[in-house]
Amino acid sequence: MRLLTKMTLMHKLLLIVGISTLMIFSLQIYYYSKFYGLTEDKENVHTSKILKQVEEKVISYAQDIKDAALASSYNTMTHDYLSSDDPIYRLRLNKIVVEIMSGIKASNKNIQSIMIVDKNNNILGALNPEDYIVLEEFEKKYSLPVFRSQTKFFGKVFNSEKMERPAYFFYHSISSTLNSDSTVSDLGKCIVIYKTEILDQQITNIKNTPNSLLMILDNESHIVTADESSLKGTFFDKSIFGGMESDSREHQVEYRQKLNHVQINELELLDWQIVSMIPINEMTDELRAIRNSGFMIGTAMTLLILVMGLLFIRSVTLPFGRIIRFVNFIGNNDGKQRLKMSIGNEMGFLAIEINRMLDRVDEANEQLLEASISLYQMELAKKQAELASLQSQINPHFLYNTLECVRSIGLANRVMEIVEIATAMAKIFRYSIKEDHFVQINNEMDCIQDYMRIMTIRFTDKFSEHISIEDNVLRMRIPRMILQPIVENAIYHGLERKHGKGILTIKGWVTADNVVRFEIADNGKGIPAAELHKLHRRLQAADIDQSFSTEKGLGLLNIQRRIKLAFGESYGIEVNSIENEGTQVSLQIPISFDEQPAVR
Repeated sequence: MRLLTKMTLMHKLLLIVGISTLMIFSLQIYYYSKFYGLTEDKENVHTSKILKQVEEKVISYAQDIKDAALASSYNTMTHDYLSSDDPIYRLRLNKIVVEIMSGIKASNKNIQSIMIVDKNNNILGALNPEDYIVLEEFEKKYSLPVFRSQTKFFGKVFNSEKMERPAYFFYHSISSTLNSDSTVSDLGKCIVIYKTEILDQQITNIKNTPNSLLMILDNESHIVTADESSLKGTFFDKSIFGGMESDSREHQVEYRQKLNHVQINELELLDWQIVSMIPINEMTDELRAIRNSGFMIGTAMTLLILVMGLLFIRSVTLPFGRIIRFVNFIGNNDGKQRLKMSIGNEMGFLAIEINRMLDRVDEANEQLLEASISLYQMELAKKQAELASLQSQINPHFLYNTLECVRSIGLANRVMEIVEIATAMAKIFRYSIKEDHFVQINNEMDCIQDYMRIMTIRFTDKFSEHISIEDNVLRMRIPRMILQPIVENAIYHGLERKHGKGILTIKGWVTADNVVRFEIADNGKGIPAAELHKLHRRLQAADIDQSFSTEKGLGLLNIQRRIKLAFGESYGIEVNSIENEGTQVSLQIPISFDEQPAVR
């Protein structure tokens, strides 16, 4: 009965303390949340005005750059210079056009260079080596039809090996309309390289709070300028925004170990973004004193009630209850919390041991996680290194230039076989130095056709080819230089050594299992049984000898390894052959479409 009375008193005390605490802190939280919302809305409106002002200045800045390009492009002297084929007349206009561009550049201190490039790639207006580097990188980056079809756009190029910082430019295509048939004639292009230093002045002195961040991002997520100069030119990971809309006013992200309120304004003319991030705690600094005072008063009142109640509770009852609640909490939630008890009796020692145990568990978990991450990164790096090694080839630019020279000699001497061979080889080399590891299958087939054209000239009436590829297969993606080496093997090892005329067959279709299958067959010499058995064992091996792969170049083992690295162990090649009857190579890859048009 006595124990029941003590327990009843403890429960009543806890009930009174709980209700009182709930009322006090509920009232404090209610008023604080109201003032918090008003303060946050006020700060949002202020930030929106700042972003709008910066946006207007940047748009005006971009429009000036665009106007300079238009003034240079639509100038009568520029059109006369570009459209004329008379070298003397062009030489006379050269100085005038340069003076016009110099005048336009002098009127806008934000312009670094204005260059006119005619249809023969002759450059007018380049004043320093950096301008030529920009043109070189421009041709590399914006050579796709999706860019060539645009008459004007803002862009950026950067090569870390040749350039100290990115170059931002405005491109404008120069053309004229012929009055006779309204045909548009492409005369050249105008490229205006502009400076971004003036943008630094627009936002450097804008600082809403001590740790706020205001920056401008380009279309590749690099920081064009920011109110922290150390961030300029660095890459910013926009994935922390989690796909928020640009007009969102309630988005919050974790950045620099702080919760920040984010606002984004789109600069559609430049395809840039103005981003503002303000730490939440700094937005409400004015309320911090009120909040602290309220919580101090509430805490004092709660402590007063507790002191009065503690006269009726033994020193062990409350600590024991706290330990039970803590253990339940740790079992159902994150184990990072620790039990804090300042008493020096057995309950205090028990709490210390529980905390030590949790520390050891957390340390073991962190070591296991770090080991797992390290192992995964090592495996990923190994896979990437192997794939890059298998796909790397020598840079054949010098061979391409040599072939162009041979082609010119063939034309001059009217030896059309040399012209046709040189043209086909040039196309193959150009295809081999493409930066894309994955291409559309129709590009690979074009490369094979060029190769077959050379072989047809070399082996006149030696063999005939039959190609049957489904239309939907041609739009799918495949690693570059996968099919061509197989065709080359069929001709070199099979048909070239065959007595009489041979047949080469290339087929491609989608199977009932939704797999893309290719069959490349010849009726040539075939492979001896012993060599075929040895080749099967190497193709089926889990790890291909790297030295062998390097020695053979783009051989069958190399192709097998590239396919498995790119698509997985379920795909690859199979070889079936009968000596003196022929060889058939089958290749399977998954279905993979490419929406963008491929470029030869």
